Amino acid sequence: MTYNTEFQLNLQELETIEHSMLYRLKRLTTRRLTVKKASSKEKIDVEVKHIQELLGKIHNQKEWWRPKNKVYISG
Repeated sequence: MTYNTEFQLNLQELETIEHSMLYRLKRLTTRRLTVKKASSKEKIDVEVKHIQELLGKIHNQKEWWRPKNKVYISG
């Protein structure tokens, strides 16, 4: 058995994944404030790191649009 290395996602599907990961990240960070056990905090930290890395990969693969025929001012 081999893994599928090519995924076909449209922009709306990718946006749904991003929003889901951000929602999960928010829930985890809120939950971490109330958790008492150190082992539970460590598990949350591992998942938070994993989500941040995934969101970083998605961000880095985006193609950002800029106008080519005029000066671009960010913000």
